[in-house]
Amino acid sequence: MTLTLNAAKRIAAAQFRAAGLPSPGLDARILLGHAAGLSHAQMIAQGADELEPKILAQFEGLTARRILREPVDHILGQREFYGRAFKISKDVLSPRPETEMLIDAGLALLKDIANPRILDLGTGSGAIALTLLAEIKDAGALGVDISQPALSIAKENADLLGVSARARWHMGSWFDGVENRFDLIVSNPPYITDAAMAELAPEVSGFDPALALGGGADGLGPYRAIISKMGAYMKAGGAALFEIGYDQKDGVLDILKRAGFNDATCAQDLGGHERMIKVRNTL
Repeated sequence: MTLTLNAAKRIAAAQFRAAGLPSPGLDARILLGHAAGLSHAQMIAQGADELEPKILAQFEGLTARRILREPVDHILGQREFYGRAFKISKDVLSPRPETEMLIDAGLALLKDIANPRILDLGTGSGAIALTLLAEIKDAGALGVDISQPALSIAKENADLLGVSARARWHMGSWFDGVENRFDLIVSNPPYITDAAMAELAPEVSGFDPALALGGGADGLGPYRAIISKMGAYMKAGGAALFEIGYDQKDGVLDILKRAGFNDATCAQDLGGHERMIKVRNTL
């Protein structure tokens, strides 16, 4: 059987729609472009061309994986974050668009600091730390994660982005084994409650590591662990940035207040949810 590029895309989109996938047309276009090695513009220009049997077979294989609820980024093995491609696997949390808030805030905080030093707790793929290094040419970063496989992915991403010389990695739980003080501490820690973990979509529960998702009974355990010690690792006038769940603002602010951090503000994502907390070190 032969199919044009447009026909193959329509068939896949219909299959995705029937399977109840949320973005059938987009998923079909991305996967077909990957199989054919074509950009979006090239796909439009060549839409009436017949697909080679080898490419069609590959596309059908990718389509079958998506119908089984494997996320597109895991099928591709990468995810775009802040305009750059990051390698991902089942060992790391796939970076989400809302996490880009931490990059914008971090760049603003560090813009007047020479040779800033950044600590990324729970670094995973390294997306936060490495993006800051790519944007700030004299910065250095230490990425910490409890998972050695995750750190291996982060190292690969550092090589791909050309910032390996300014990135260091440490395997441990939060501050264990960390030395020195930093201009900026950033973290997107696990914050999903135990109850919510049981209700995650298959695309999340089956492919993102539980270690990077679950935050305990109330989702706030990692914040308590980090905030209780972070004062000893912040430079005078330094700052910390946390991604939080959409309903965790009050809980995290209370933890900060109890630890003596009184200069904390929240920022909303594009959906109007409080998703980031910025803390200044005034201790």
